[in-house]
Amino acid sequence: MSKELDKLMESANEAFQNQDYTQAETRYKAAMWEAERSGSPLSVAICLDRLAEVYFEQGRYDESEPLYRRALEVRENQLDPQHEDIVQSLNNLSAVYFFLEQYDKAEPICTRLTEIYEKVLGPDNPEVATSYNNLALLYAAQQKYGAAEALYKRSLELKTQALGSDHPEVGDIMHNLGTLYMSEERHDEAADMLRNALKVLEGELGSVHPDLEPLLFSLATVAEKTGNGIESVKMYERILSIKEVHLGPTHEDVIDLIKQVANAYARLAKHQEAERFYKRALAIKERSQGKKSPEGAELLSYLGRLYREQNKLPQAESFFNEALMICEQACGPRHRETELRLRDLAAFYQSFNRHVKAEPIWKRVVEIKEKTVGKDHPEYLEASLEYAVCLSEQKKYNEAEPIMRELLSTSQRVLGPEHCDVGLIMHYLAEVLSQTNRHAEAEDLYKRAIDVKTRALGPQDVSVASSLFGYAKLLESTYREAEAEHMKMCAQAILDSERAAQLSNR
Repeated sequence: MSKELDKLMESANEAFQNQDYTQAETRYKAAMWEAERSGSPLSVAICLDRLAEVYFEQGRYDESEPLYRRALEVRENQLDPQHEDIVQSLNNLSAVYFFLEQYDKAEPICTRLTEIYEKVLGPDNPEVATSYNNLALLYAAQQKYGAAEALYKRSLELKTQALGSDHPEVGDIMHNLGTLYMSEERHDEAADMLRNALKVLEGELGSVHPDLEPLLFSLATVAEKTGNGIESVKMYERILSIKEVHLGPTHEDVIDLIKQVANAYARLAKHQEAERFYKRALAIKERSQGKKSPEGAELLSYLGRLYREQNKLPQAESFFNEALMICEQACGPRHRETELRLRDLAAFYQSFNRHVKAEPIWKRVVEIKEKTVGKDHPEYLEASLEYAVCLSEQKKYNEAEPIMRELLSTSQRVLGPEHCDVGLIMHYLAEVLSQTNRHAEAEDLYKRAIDVKTRALGPQDVSVASSLFGYAKLLESTYREAEAEHMKMCAQAILDSERAAQLSNR
């Protein structure tokens, strides 16, 4: 390199290290112009790499890709096919394609890299194992699970032989393999592999290293999927402890984890523990943002749901109302956060049959959705159905029916006739017609609802059971007891199967 080029590169590298990407981009471009002027192709390739890295670090992958590709082309014209600089170019380009999710372009590059490593270093070298691991990551992203598993296992074998069973790179591959098993819903194998990975990485990194967080998240997920909620929440609490050590107790990521722990306890119906964590997150929010923030309102809403589950209805109502008031004042009457709090309050009233209180709230949500997204939007359709059901629960059938008919027509046009929401609207319209003694039309709608739901959701979905029970009730009211009994038996079988599945996961 010339002295001028060295000077420009040094200045650009300094800006990059300081994360001053604007200055780094300008200086690398100047360096590239100087390299091109001096007629040094390999210096141009270095500048292309560095400029591409600036874009890569900012997530501007589309802009980094042509630069990495051009750098590779330059080196392929100048160097031996197995030169280390070509290998580096291939690694750079494969990483860009991976982040762009252009796996068909990344795969031949990763395969080529593996072949180079095997030829230059030998098939048992640890670097070959790294290449196997990278190719396995690519296969896993493409859902080629069999090929990915074989490569992970070969990589694990080579790394263990070369580095020992307690090396962190071995633990990383175990984590990848465990994640693959999770993708295939091989939960027991996933749990075993992830625990082994945790044992290896804890031994090397300690118990509070931030690099453990993704692994602990994986363990929390697999524990939850296998019905081991207690184990799952323990993992979340471990992640929380790590984040508190490294980020401080008031960091946004810490608050998010506190909410996640609270939610996990709430799912386990451990109300005292959930309340403690929700209030802890709320206290942090109130200290940093005051008592009138939308984030604080969301936490109040969580507390409202928790109290509702414990049948502490006055306290729950107070939390929901306070959350709504905060969002109305802080965000305005039509804001998304206000709408969410309105939904919470309406659902609360409907959950114990206070439909008169819920009705004007659902009506307001419908009005917000009509003005913000329009009548053809799925969120408008959903809100309108909630409003119509609320009217129906109060026996206001004359008001509910036209809304449901319009919703059915719109949803068939917008969502398609086979969408599960179409079946849901058919079900509720059938209930209105059944209540007003229009049995023939109601029966037709129940049958259509069952058919649509079965095809959209599967024959064992609880929503199908709901329509079967509704149809059975109509059959009983028209003195067709034998048919009604058959429908009830089919519906009950679905519910029994669902209950058995839930018990087996505990």
